[in-house]
Amino acid sequence: MKSQLHAIAMVLFAICFLYDIVVWGGVTSLPGVGPGIADSARREAPLATTYIAIGTPLDEALPSLGDYATARLTDAFAEGLDRIKDDPTAAMDVIFSSTWNATHRLIKAMYWSAPIMLFLTAILWVRRPKSIHAFRR
Repeated sequence: MKSQLHAIAMVLFAICFLYDIVVWGGVTSLPGVGPGIADSARREAPLATTYIAIGTPLDEALPSLGDYATARLTDAFAEGLDRIKDDPTAAMDVIFSSTWNATHRLIKAMYWSAPIMLFLTAILWVRRPKSIHAFRR
């Protein structure tokens, strides 16, 4: 099991990263607040900007993923949409200041899980057990 930890960490990173690019890629399609959130992310959150930049073409290419992302974000940000509409420049502050529901908690956890899992994967890859060949042909 110890010899496969780097592979497990890599799979967990891939899951977190794919979830993030799908969900954050749908930010621009949120009615009324999407461009404000994307603009706020461009100014304040480089990680969210990266997720949005990679995920937007993916969500546009596969409409079912875009619909999923819009539904998840609408459900997660429901309590803060009025505050974001009032002041779109502070959208990222509003999104990350408090947790409104379980979906919002999951989006925030997955947001930070991808870079943490990437770092963990790199460490486990370097420390993985190397195969030793005692005899050569």
